[in-house]
Amino acid sequence: MIKKILVVLLVLAVIGGICALVHQLKVAYKNKKELAAFAQVKTYTANLGKVLVVYYSWTGHTQDIAEQIAALTKGDMYRIQTQEEFKSSPAFYARIKKELNNKIYPALASNLPDVSNYDVVFVGAPVWWYTMATPMYSFLSQMDFKNKKVIPFSTQGSNPGTFLKDLTTNAKKAQVGTYADFNNVGPEYNQAVHNKIVHWLNNL
Repeated sequence: MIKKILVVLLVLAVIGGICALVHQLKVAYKNKKELAAFAQVKTYTANLGKVLVVYYSWTGHTQDIAEQIAALTKGDMYRIQTQEEFKSSPAFYARIKKELNNKIYPALASNLPDVSNYDVVFVGAPVWWYTMATPMYSFLSQMDFKNKKVIPFSTQGSNPGTFLKDLTTNAKKAQVGTYADFNNVGPEYNQAVHNKIVHWLNNL
């Protein structure tokens, strides 16, 4: 009986590993296909006025995109920070799921930015459980965008889920503009990602 159980568990583990590998190959192919369209170097030509880039970043991917936006637009930056730092652990995703289900989001560590003097406000965060990272929910629940143009962006493994819909719903008094999502990819795609950012900004 125990031997049969072990065999079943082994088969399930093998199947799970194969499924994970197939998923990774699909994501890699999707990234390569999408970013191939941005192989040509782009020159930034837009004039977006005075820009503020608001972002939450946990692993650094969103911060990288935010820094590139700020550098190109000569914009200011505001980083959303939580009072309690999120730590990577087996319980992390369970905690986030609980926060989303209960709509009880983490407390923030800093004052909100004043957007009065900005023409455009970029707002970005990673995707957690197919929606915005919970610190972004905390931020938006307290923020009034004063009818400013808000441009959303996200970073994710492969699927942005309902990020745009959820941000649009929760961004009070915001005129939401063209959204861009960025998959987390390796350094070999750095130039293509930069080109994608420039293309997006030029077309806002």
